Amino acid sequence: MAREIINSATGISCPLDDLEQLDVMVRDSFLSQRTLIVLDEIEHMNKDTWLHMKDSWFNTLGLGSKIVITTTSKQVADIASDEVFELAGGLSKDASLSLYNFWAAGDRPTAERVAALCQGVPLSLKLLGSLVRFEENLSRSFDTTMLLSSRLDISNVLYLSVLALPRDLLLCFIYCAIFPRGEALRRKKLIELWMAEGFINQSSTGTKGFKYTGDDCFNQLLCRSFFTDITCDEYGEVVQVRMHGVIHQFAQEIARIVFRRKVGVVVDVDMNSEGISMVLPFGGQHDHARNLQTLIISPCVELSGAVLSRSLVEFKRLRSLDLSCSGIRKLSSRISVLRKLRYLNLSHTLVRKLPSSLTRLAYLQTLDLTSCYYLKVLPEKMSKLTQLRQLDLSQCNSLSYFPCGIGLLTSLKSMPLFVLDQSHGAGLRELQKLSDLGGELQIQNLENVKETSEATDAELKKKKRIHHLGLSWGHNVDECYRVLECLEPSPTLRVLDLMGYGAYGFPSWIPKIEGLVKISITDCRCVKLPTLGQLPFLKEILLKGLAEVRSIGQEFYGHDSSDVFPSLEQLKLYDMPKLYRWSSRPTFAAGSSGVFLPRLKTLTIAGCHKLKRLPPLPSVTDLVVWKSNSKILASLTSIRSLLSLVVNDMEMRESFVGSKGSSLVKKLIIVRGRDLYEIISNNHLNQFAFLNHMVIQHCLKLKTVSLFGLGSLRKLNIVGCENLSLVQLPTETTELVIEDCPKIETFGENAYLSNCLRKLIIRNCLLLGVLPSGKEGLRALEYLLVSRCPRLERRLEEEREKISHVPCIIIGDGALFGTKTFDDSKI
Repeated sequence: MAREIINSATGISCPLDDLEQLDVMVRDSFLSQRTLIVLDEIEHMNKDTWLHMKDSWFNTLGLGSKIVITTTSKQVADIASDEVFELAGGLSKDASLSLYNFWAAGDRPTAERVAALCQGVPLSLKLLGSLVRFEENLSRSFDTTMLLSSRLDISNVLYLSVLALPRDLLLCFIYCAIFPRGEALRRKKLIELWMAEGFINQSSTGTKGFKYTGDDCFNQLLCRSFFTDITCDEYGEVVQVRMHGVIHQFAQEIARIVFRRKVGVVVDVDMNSEGISMVLPFGGQHDHARNLQTLIISPCVELSGAVLSRSLVEFKRLRSLDLSCSGIRKLSSRISVLRKLRYLNLSHTLVRKLPSSLTRLAYLQTLDLTSCYYLKVLPEKMSKLTQLRQLDLSQCNSLSYFPCGIGLLTSLKSMPLFVLDQSHGAGLRELQKLSDLGGELQIQNLENVKETSEATDAELKKKKRIHHLGLSWGHNVDECYRVLECLEPSPTLRVLDLMGYGAYGFPSWIPKIEGLVKISITDCRCVKLPTLGQLPFLKEILLKGLAEVRSIGQEFYGHDSSDVFPSLEQLKLYDMPKLYRWSSRPTFAAGSSGVFLPRLKTLTIAGCHKLKRLPPLPSVTDLVVWKSNSKILASLTSIRSLLSLVVNDMEMRESFVGSKGSSLVKKLIIVRGRDLYEIISNNHLNQFAFLNHMVIQHCLKLKTVSLFGLGSLRKLNIVGCENLSLVQLPTETTELVIEDCPKIETFGENAYLSNCLRKLIIRNCLLLGVLPSGKEGLRALEYLLVSRCPRLERRLEEEREKISHVPCIIIGDGALFGTKTFDDSKI
């Protein structure tokens, strides 16, 4: 759940497993933001889990935040809240009709009557509307029949929706029930499993007589509303879905008939007999193991290679074997007994080497080795796996080379990683025949290319299905320019990553990739930047570790253009120590009144010590400056739209004095501010007239904080300021968070603070013995959390009557003293 919250809040996929690290990231994702959190279909949760989420995650939410939990479990409802709302009624008549017509793609003669039959149940309306949309003939026949009915419950609607599915789609739908209820279903994995089971065609040009390809099937089920909770990637492609609990249960009922004795889940290993304990979720006895077609190892099971080796002989009819996250270190050579195996998932395991017998699996279509960090080599005879379509080696960081003959796997559709070796293994020419490769392709160790003709023969330009290309060199070589020149990709490429490139400039094909959306250039020895300013769809640029680049100017913008970077939204400049000039005068085409960076919203500058000035940036709202020249901050006068400013590990005094360009900034984050004490003492922060939220982190020289001049300040977070001893708050402060400030002892008095402060969180402040107070106490306070503050905790215990009016109080180990939950609705 923590990873999903991080992904939803930041758009970043989080691979971490350590709960403490995840806690920090979740807290940082919220950090006093006003947030609506919806935890949908939570059917199982214990009290400890809920208390952990409240104490470690949700108490950093901003005022006005709400948490909504939907569940059919009374136990979950009782644990999570004192206020439980039972939704007995459905949508209104008008809302029902609107939802039905939306999914049915237009008004229909019987729409009002059919919508009324659904009793206001959203899921029924979506399913029925989708059914009418895709099954015109069927809809005509049952529209009339349903007019005779008085109601249509969800089971009837599901029956009609499933009945209308062609056989291929029906099998794919039912197969989704092998995953636990509520689990995220990854599009790529689903399609690979469907293919392994023989439910769908392998390609649009296949000859097996199937009606649908994998993508067709997935999209059909999606459009028919069988999937919900849709997650898309940065290009708008659906990558992950879920099934509604009711639909999942319905699919399971059918699966008990269709897949009886065909699916097994290993849930335990008997340490004495070294045998496996297995359940058949769709029915059947264990003695029917020989009939299994799908076997999944539960992620909580530690499976040794020896146990797996003895068990494999029982499952000779397997088509799909999922060993991901099982902890195995060695794959048994007896894997070859699974002659019918089409899908093998070893992702997130500890395997170092694959047995040569793996190459005898003549029907293998998918080999998933994602995040096998210790995998060093692949079997030498990989070329025998002629049916292989998916070879996923993402994040296999120890892999040193590819075996010769990989180019014979002409059925490959996806191979995200290709590693070159100096002395042996596959060369770039092997990519020539892999004409159907698509998705992502990272080519590593290009310094090992001996002849530029190898790069030409790879024919990357013809591979139009590759949308993400990464090219990296381990060290500089003389031929790297010519190699890159010959590796020109298709103009439809969307993402380009260049790493370790060592030539002076870049080839001319880069400005011609008109479909490019994102580019990163990292640790390259180039002096000149490529021309990117005329790419119409480019949204994100990362330039990092370009130690020789001295200026950003016309060669970067392009010549005689109408607009410069018309779509760019994010620009990141990291570790460019010689960069001293950023030109603000692009040359536009004759007669053109072009615009410069019209959509740039986020600018990050880190490790650029010589850069002193920024060009006018009319649309930037978020600026991050980190370990760079402090004079950059004087350029705030040229960024009139700036709303959020982050300053990390810098001196600010000279730049903030007299600056007037920061008046619209609403959020200011200062981390490791070396001279923040002087800045505050001399009232240089008063220029931030509209500042609403301020965060101060790890400013070790800071001893006192007095912010009376910031009349608009409402939220203040102070974290890790080890020498801080006194905090004086502005009158209108509504929210205060202080953490890890061991020397703070007191707060300055503010007679009017009692009218405003509503939320107060204090953690790990060992010497603090009092709360901030106003003339009449903290009468507006609604939420108080105090943890790891022994002096303050003792005092609050003794003077509990002074905080008895606070609705929600959490002291020490999470004990709740208030009589109500915290209500932010007034803000």
